[in-house]
Amino acid sequence: MTDCPSCGAPLKDGDWTCGSCSAPVAGAGSAAAPGSAHGGGGAAGAPPDPAATSSWLPEYQPRPAAATAAPDKPGSSGLLRLVVILAVVAIIAIVVVWFFFLRGPSTTGEEFLGTWTASTQQGIATVMVSHGGDDAFSVTISGSKEAEKVTVPAHLDGVDLVITMDDFSQIAGEANAQRFRDALEALAGDFRMVFTSVDATHLDLRIVGTSASGQDFDQTIPLVKAPAGTT
Repeated sequence: MTDCPSCGAPLKDGDWTCGSCSAPVAGAGSAAAPGSAHGGGGAAGAPPDPAATSSWLPEYQPRPAAATAAPDKPGSSGLLRLVVILAVVAIIAIVVVWFFFLRGPSTTGEEFLGTWTASTQQGIATVMVSHGGDDAFSVTISGSKEAEKVTVPAHLDGVDLVITMDDFSQIAGEANAQRFRDALEALAGDFRMVFTSVDATHLDLRIVGTSASGQDFDQTIPLVKAPAGTT
C-alpha cells in the first residue's frame, strides 16, 4: 500500500486517483493482481479495460418512449359512421310512427259540429256539419232557396275539416263518381273547401283552387255559429 504524493492519504492497490484529494496517482495499480476487478487483467500501469469495468458500472436503462394512441384499425371509421346513420334512421322512424300512428288525429272534429251561417253576395247561406262516425263527416250547405241545398261528405285533415273534388264526386254514387267530377270540374274548375276553427263560435271557410278558365282563386268566408236548435 502506498500514500498519495499530494496529500499523503493512504492509497489502495489499483487506485488511479486519490480518494481524498482526487489527484491522479502515477504508477498506481501496478500491484493489482491479474484478473482482479479493477485491474481487468491488463498490463501494469495501463488503464483498466472498459469491458472489465462494465460489470460494476450501473447498466444504462433507456427512458421508455411516451405512449402513443394506437392507430385505428382499418374500417373502424366506416363502421362508426354506419352505426351513427342507423341510429339517426331509427330515431326518425320512431318520430314518424308516433306522429302519424300513435298520436292519433290532430282533432276529433267536435269543434266543427253544429249549424253555421255566412253572409255572401247571394244572401245568407247555412252550413250544417254532422258527424257520421269515425272520421266521417257530412256537410249540408243550403242557400236562400230550397233547391240550393247539397250534402257533401267531408274528412279531417290535420286540424281542418276538408271537402275535396273526390268528396263532391261521391254525391253521384260510386258508378257515376268520375263523370260527375269531370262535369263539376268543367263548370267550376278544381277546388277544395277547408273549414278552420277560429274559436268556439267562429269558423273560416276557405275555398281555394283553379277555375275552369285556369285562373287561381283563394277566398275565405267567415262562419258564425247559430244558436242551438237552429236548422
